[in-house]
Amino acid sequence: MGIIVSFVFSLLLTPAVVKAAGSFNSPIKDELQGKHGFKKGTCSLGSVAIIISYAAGAFISGDRQSLDYLFLAFPFFLIGFADDMLKFRRYSADGFKSITKLILQLAASVFAAFILRQNYSAIPDFVYYPLAVLFITATVNALNITDGLDGLAAKVTLPMLILSAAAFPSLRTSSMILFAVLAAYLVYNSCRASIFMGDGGSHFIGAFIALTAFFSRHPAAVVLSSAVIYLELLSSFIQIIVIRVFSRKVFLIAPFHHHLEMKGVGEEKIVDTFFSISVFTSLLSAILFVRVL
Repeated sequence: MGIIVSFVFSLLLTPAVVKAAGSFNSPIKDELQGKHGFKKGTCSLGSVAIIISYAAGAFISGDRQSLDYLFLAFPFFLIGFADDMLKFRRYSADGFKSITKLILQLAASVFAAFILRQNYSAIPDFVYYPLAVLFITATVNALNITDGLDGLAAKVTLPMLILSAAAFPSLRTSSMILFAVLAAYLVYNSCRASIFMGDGGSHFIGAFIALTAFFSRHPAAVVLSSAVIYLELLSSFIQIIVIRVFSRKVFLIAPFHHHLEMKGVGEEKIVDTFFSISVFTSLLSAILFVRVL
């Protein structure tokens, strides 16, 4: 029942948010004006519909695991939502300063890692906490960076959710609730999008992916299934390092999906390709890891 409710909520609430939000939108970055300038004015409050729809499904289903996801991922939603608000208030493509945002993310990651500690009691603290905090923070930023094209962040997440629902029985309800939310959300977010999820949505979904790696106790399966977002993060990291060390660029612009755009590949083609890769990596993850569950 919670899955159906979350789908209906997302399907009905998303256009309602677009109508109610009015002029709420985040400006397009200067370097992307050439490719994305026509998207100016698109509502950036999709996170509101996503979080409310997921919460409705979680509470109605009464599934404890779904509520645990909501509890631990909600601080990340708040960080991203506050960032969206700052962008709107300043009418700037930048919200928090990078260091401020990172500190907030690390704090939320420490909190989540502390709560999740009991699941990995065999690992020494000095190993567990640095790795857990780094992984959660990296995953949140990976999904945030991937959210740069219409429908991209949602579509590359769907195969991982299917894998999670099929491979990990305890996570089935929570995974399918988010799947239902994103499936309905894509009705309005696919190219050309009438709404963006904003940092609030990308932070929440990124945290959900990271938490799935912990709750499943098979992080390698989740990481492989979500390989696209980590490769996106890696492309941005490589770009930053090479620019600072060698004063040169590896990509025309990072992350990689924007590099492909600058090379002339169409937005829908990139999204479809990345979705196909996500389907493949999820199938590969199922072949390699599901048998040992």
